Amino acid sequence: MSSLTEPRQRTDLPTNMTVDEFFDWLDTHEDRYELVDGTPVMMPFVKRAHARIVGNIDFCLQSQIDRSRYMVTQGDFAIRTGPRSIRFADLLVEPSNDDLGGRISERTVLIVEVLSDSTAKIDFNQKRLEYLGLSGLDTYLIASQEEARIWVWTRGAGGWPQTPLVLTQGSVAIEALGARLPLAEIYRGVHRIDDPAPSD
Repeated sequence: MSSLTEPRQRTDLPTNMTVDEFFDWLDTHEDRYELVDGTPVMMPFVKRAHARIVGNIDFCLQSQIDRSRYMVTQGDFAIRTGPRSIRFADLLVEPSNDDLGGRISERTVLIVEVLSDSTAKIDFNQKRLEYLGLSGLDTYLIASQEEARIWVWTRGAGGWPQTPLVLTQGSVAIEALGARLPLAEIYRGVHRIDDPAPSD
């Protein structure tokens, strides 16, 4: 997640919580938290650029995927990344599920995080390791909000690549969903992208 300031801190948070205990505790708090190794961590506020990028990606996906097969959610749907860890990605795509009361994505196909300087280390390191450890994940995408730049990890036959594909123009291919996300659409209203004319 991206923030207006450095991530907020509290010193009176419980520790060693189970996932069920975390959800019960979360229901009594207005601020937004993730659970990291049993300890709630307050999530930062976001900028308008962040919200617009997430909304643009959501719109692109919704217009391309089969919505009877897949569901796109923003920010508030949980991903279990460990026995005592819960993350809330900026955007995720999961197979459709009839459990409308569920709170956790059982198989996440695509995860998107939008970063800023205050969250880059977490998104590229701790969260990346947690997400790439998910058995059902096909693609992890990080989008900068400071410039038009996308980092993409796509699981191949041999597993995850050592380094991401980095794009500053063109389109991101989400092969598992049969979707393409043009950077010009991802950054619509945020950054202008002048893609070169296609060659004959």
